[in-house]
Amino acid sequence: MPSSTRRLKRSGLTMPIVTPRFINNAWHRGCDYINMDLEDSVPPNLKGYARSLVRESIPVVNKGGADAVCRINHDLMEADLDAAIWPGIMMVNYPKTEYGHEIERMDAIITRLEAERGIRPGTVEIGANIETAVGVANAFEIVTASSRVRDFGGASGYDMSRDLGVEMFVAFDQFVYGKGEVELAARAAGREPRAAPFTPNITGSVSDPDRAFAEADAARKCGFRIGGGLHPAVVEPQIRGFAPSDDEVSDARWVLREYRKLSRTGQTWVQVDVSSVDREASPRPMASESYLGRHRVIDRYEAARAEELLQWQDLCQERDQEKAEAIDRVRAAESAESAT
Repeated sequence: MPSSTRRLKRSGLTMPIVTPRFINNAWHRGCDYINMDLEDSVPPNLKGYARSLVRESIPVVNKGGADAVCRINHDLMEADLDAAIWPGIMMVNYPKTEYGHEIERMDAIITRLEAERGIRPGTVEIGANIETAVGVANAFEIVTASSRVRDFGGASGYDMSRDLGVEMFVAFDQFVYGKGEVELAARAAGREPRAAPFTPNITGSVSDPDRAFAEADAARKCGFRIGGGLHPAVVEPQIRGFAPSDDEVSDARWVLREYRKLSRTGQTWVQVDVSSVDREASPRPMASESYLGRHRVIDRYEAARAEELLQWQDLCQERDQEKAEAIDRVRAAESAESAT
């Protein structure tokens, strides 16, 4: 497990828990998390059956290093939570959240189940998904209703488009206002925002790897760190898109070197002539000349941004190593079993 308590959610797959081949193959998809769905992908006549599968599915999706997440039904909260809260579950997603008291009720039920089932108190997160105009209006009330809500976002997607009466696949951002409101609520409450800048998708494709990479790369540059999808083809591009590039890492190290020099002078900022900077040591300052001129400002704010980028790179590498080792263990165990 990464040294930080922060669990990375760069890429995840939402899949119907009633489809065995999806769940059984989830462990080698390379996701940071698997969202086992009890909601939209499960027809009403299979809801009870779906609940009976959650406990045994958690270790199946966990074994490749992915975190187990479960999306429950808005109108079946108590029954679904009773089925989902078992050791190994990391988060429960609650769709169409509209009021803070819904999250407070969830927190109380989860707290009781953690105590009854030997789960360390407070470890199961709540994903409060905003999918209606009422939810947007009550965003700050919702995000502050429980400390289990550690990241927060939404205000887009099929349910939101239906609630607003707008087209889903268009070449402009029809959800821009709601997404902005929810992001501001998350930031004001000190939670991690779950959002992404607009990228056109007029075809409705959920399996386009190029779009997945572009969206993840743009999201990371806007300060967002959470992704997800419906098709295995988007997993690797998202993981890659959320990782800093080699040029960005090199540049961050250069910024910190320059800041260390600055700190010895007693000054608070300095302009560095980037025309004389070694291109191999720091590619980005050279590329920056086109819009920053020949000089680049170094100060504590730039140093903090560079430090955060390098810390994020370390977290990404640790998480990827963790998953790779988990997959290796599974394959080794399977090989040993087949040899006996």
